Amino acid sequence: MLRTSALVILLAACGNSGPPHWKDQPLQTFSGTTGGHAYSIDLPKGTEKSKVESKYSDDYDYHTGGRTYAPSVSVSWTDKKDTLDQAIASEHDPVIDKSSDAGGWVYLTENSAYKGSSDYIISAQRYVGDGAFSCHARVFPMVKGEDVKGKLVPLVEKMCASLQGK
Repeated sequence: MLRTSALVILLAACGNSGPPHWKDQPLQTFSGTTGGHAYSIDLPKGTEKSKVESKYSDDYDYHTGGRTYAPSVSVSWTDKKDTLDQAIASEHDPVIDKSSDAGGWVYLTENSAYKGSSDYIISAQRYVGDGAFSCHARVFPMVKGEDVKGKLVPLVEKMCASLQGK
């Protein structure tokens, strides 16, 4: 009886042996400048900005346990904002979902490099004057069998929607 109780306590203390999932992390605000324009965006705690400098974008990934996971988010600036229809017209992959409002747009495609594996690309623009910040993000399962499209994609779309000029 004592051994069984000790084993149950030990297993309960260990909990889930996997790394903390990004969807369970609180959002924190990241700030940066791209294309000469300052911005802020809300991303999960544990997200890190890439150490590789780029004059075109700022790139972020979720890191935990010494590994890198999705979502991968890229923020860039464009001097000319696009309409949703213009953006979709240049898309090579079928658009799964799309929406727009006065502040910008977002659409979703399946990652053509990984068809059928719950790997998605979110593309969005948030308007600032005559220009716009673009958010491109990739999300795929962190845990086998996750509902990426139904549960994780909406969370990443909200991250892109939080993108704003400063």
